[in-house]
Amino acid sequence: MKKIYQNIKKTVTPAVILVCVVLMLLSLFAYNLVFYQFSTDATGYTMVTAVSSEEAGEQTDTSSKLYFSYDNNQISLNTMSNQDASAATLYALSVNGVTEMTADNMAVMSPDYLGSFIATLPQQTADLDGDGSSETLYLAAKTDMEFTQGYRPTPPIFDHELFPLEIIFTDRTTLSVLFEGEPLADQTVTLTSQRSGTSQVTTNSAGIIEGVSLLDIRSGIAVTYAADDGDNVYQMSYQVEDNTLFSSRYLAAMTPFMIIVLLSAVGIILCLWLRRRIVKKDPVMGRFANERTSLGPVGTMKGQRKFGFMTLRWLTMIISFFTLIYGGKLLGQWVNAIEIPIFACPINQDQLIASSCYTLAHLNTLVNLRWSEIGIFLASLLISIVVLGRFICGFLCPLGLVQDLTHETRQGLKIEGLPLSEKLYRQLKPIKWTMLLLFLGLSFVGGNFCDICPAITLSPAFAGFKVSLFLGGFFMIVVIIGGFFKRRFFCNICPLGYLIGLGHKFSLFRIKKDCQACTECGACYEACPMGIKTIYTEREKTDVTTADCIMCGECIDKCPENKALSMSFSGLKFYRASRKTFMSGHKNSEKKLKRFIRKREKNESDQK
Repeated sequence: MKKIYQNIKKTVTPAVILVCVVLMLLSLFAYNLVFYQFSTDATGYTMVTAVSSEEAGEQTDTSSKLYFSYDNNQISLNTMSNQDASAATLYALSVNGVTEMTADNMAVMSPDYLGSFIATLPQQTADLDGDGSSETLYLAAKTDMEFTQGYRPTPPIFDHELFPLEIIFTDRTTLSVLFEGEPLADQTVTLTSQRSGTSQVTTNSAGIIEGVSLLDIRSGIAVTYAADDGDNVYQMSYQVEDNTLFSSRYLAAMTPFMIIVLLSAVGIILCLWLRRRIVKKDPVMGRFANERTSLGPVGTMKGQRKFGFMTLRWLTMIISFFTLIYGGKLLGQWVNAIEIPIFACPINQDQLIASSCYTLAHLNTLVNLRWSEIGIFLASLLISIVVLGRFICGFLCPLGLVQDLTHETRQGLKIEGLPLSEKLYRQLKPIKWTMLLLFLGLSFVGGNFCDICPAITLSPAFAGFKVSLFLGGFFMIVVIIGGFFKRRFFCNICPLGYLIGLGHKFSLFRIKKDCQACTECGACYEACPMGIKTIYTEREKTDVTTADCIMCGECIDKCPENKALSMSFSGLKFYRASRKTFMSGHKNSEKKLKRFIRKREKNESDQK
């Protein structure tokens, strides 16, 4: 055994260095390593005109006289005016600028199209306001397809003399109006929503219509503007391609994530088979350098649990998962301007809140922001780190929920986890620092961290956005397999989590320790998914919060001594270790505790 251990000791560190180097090289070429390719252009769609309002069967507000609608991959142009939609002229925003569409290109969409279309009808003359004089009405309709709605430095804008009035929808959060190429500033317009009806609104100095719900925009809107001369009225309707939940389009967007789950399951089975082969051939190899027992069914002492802190944590994670991913779609854009340092993938434009993650991983984008936007970004980031800290990781992060679910799956199947040792955590640190380097600096050398981020496989897919996956798709498989055998595997190397953790001395959430009550049993260390040993070895400081602590509360939950450990917010302790809770929360806990101690002593004896 000693010889085996020495051989492994010589090879593990070079292997970790090799992993770091390979990860850095792959990140630079991640765009060429496609895990799953979605069509990211207009091909596959068809467009149909001359569709009457009766055939469309959806639009009921007669104020919108020309509008687009979607039926899977077919785009229809509908009219409610006395002119047929076949009289409309259609234009596409393409790589060559504004291009008039032909009948052939409507049947087979050109890949040159950038996903934005405008239709116009010949101008009409009528008494629109009932004052006895005629006005000229300019009718237009605009639509943006799904793939134009991801994070973009500039939104799709026609800015063409053929369309004096144009609606601009930016990042699925901001609705603005251009008139003759300039923001329609401080002007009263009529806003018609299929969902909320008609109202008079005033644009701000940047031409933005504030307070419009994403729910209204998704249902279809129209903006009508009467020019100052009183003789001309301009109307444009706007329809964004929507991602209807649980439709065939939604299931298509979920396809790559389902493939990732399937491949992860195959990988887990292969790992279990390989481990059984190794242990069967050489039982000693199965437990070399095992300084710490694995968090298996015995180590965690699972049993009947009462409603309490850990139940609330699980409920918070589940609610957070659905709120972050579906919040914007379900509630509109109530708090979308708030930024917290958690992945709210920029490709998922239906998320409830904005995210500091993208800006932190693409620091070069800060140069293109206004000073006010930079100030808001830094302030919201600082406030969230101080108020929440790595509480975000333990309670709010959707990827954390996925990892916990894989861990619970292993526990439910009664499969032994990966032997956890101090050496393992030491070997993970260089990988964490490499990830941090890539996270902060990749964009400055022509790379993109989003191409290797596993989170990109999760949030957009669950929101229904079709996203082509690059190296991040392969990385997510590693995260799920790693999370199955080692709880919160990715949290140990997550660059964003570590950046948040650097501000742990200022965070209002803290882990406190009563050194007098602590008996150094090591139960907290055994339970900690981050491998923080100082939590039980510290004998002087009461504050044992570290940059790696994700505030999951597992150490407190597994602590058998009254008030030895506690979690506090702004100095107020709200969760304490309790011997009574510890004992009553497990069936036959005394017998399991003895078995746990015997197993630990046996492992220590084997190491000697």
